[in-house]
Amino acid sequence: MTNPKDILVVTTSSIEGMQIKKYLKPVSAHIVAGTNFFSDFLGGLTDVFGGRSSTYQRQLSSLYNEVIDRIKHNAHEIGGNCIIGLSVDMDEISGKGKSMFMLTAIGTAVVIEKDEKTYLNVNSSEKFENVSFERLNNLRKRKEIIDKAKNGKLAFDDEAWNFITANQVHEVFPDILLKYNDIIVNWQSYEETFEKFNKNFIIYVDSFDENQKIDILYDRIATETNIYIGIYLSKIVKELNLFDTERTMKLLQNSDFKKQKIGVRISTYDKSFYDKKDIVSLEKIKTVIADFKERGTITSKKQLLSSKEKEVWNCECGNNGNEIGGYCGSCENDIFGFKLAEMNPIKVVAFIQQKIQLIEESIK
Repeated sequence: MTNPKDILVVTTSSIEGMQIKKYLKPVSAHIVAGTNFFSDFLGGLTDVFGGRSSTYQRQLSSLYNEVIDRIKHNAHEIGGNCIIGLSVDMDEISGKGKSMFMLTAIGTAVVIEKDEKTYLNVNSSEKFENVSFERLNNLRKRKEIIDKAKNGKLAFDDEAWNFITANQVHEVFPDILLKYNDIIVNWQSYEETFEKFNKNFIIYVDSFDENQKIDILYDRIATETNIYIGIYLSKIVKELNLFDTERTMKLLQNSDFKKQKIGVRISTYDKSFYDKKDIVSLEKIKTVIADFKERGTITSKKQLLSSKEKEVWNCECGNNGNEIGGYCGSCENDIFGFKLAEMNPIKVVAFIQQKIQLIEESIK
């Protein structure tokens, strides 16, 4: 198992239909949140019905999901594929007139040998014998939000962002990019608006499961015609540690050089965990990048006041006579088509080689 998200977490000490092959050790995860985490939401609540607040409940659910994700990562790091005996507690920490909440998850990491058929059947069921009016209302609101987004009429206020995030409304992903296209491309002119959007967008994307995050981001990067949107999405890949060797390889082999460049950029990013299989994949990526051809042509020209010639390179943009190892005086690209602020293939190959060595030193 290579994905921490796939780790099974149960509160019981055994699992029906699955055999525990090895007990590893207790694992834990902690999240500390200031009291203002809740008071900021409680200050102006308008959604309290019957003494309950859906906003407050969402925040608690968010904390709970986060601590579960963290304990999964901790179990995965020591080779576990299941956590048994899970317990989650919330405590208040006080001192010097300040209070904080600490959410603690504790369980035992184990290695299980599961019946894949039984496991998949349990988790793939999306139909129920009964449906509550709350679920119907939720589905109704989901459809309404999707329809508004498709028609460009959805106001992405806090309520809308909270709903599409809490309910993982992936259908509006392309509509969000269309709505905020100008703000993403010209973010310097909309700095405050961009910062708020960027924060909401990252939380929204991060609400999906690992495979869905990868699919939705890499698929859009591969088809996006606006290079600035593609680069922005690659930054989300970096922010969420979603480097995927297979998807990155496809970008590197894309016929569009701009997509290849994004693939090179992503090759320097990380994923949450690496294993021995990643070493093989990284070697393949390194080979592909090392084979990147020079886009400029090397030639020679006579030096001033001398009969000797020196090597120079002519850029694909049409500017000739550039210094070897330097950048074009017109388009500011190097001979590989990369700018000064970008890591060119030579630097990226060295970076990947170092990563491979570090992984080899860390893995048994």
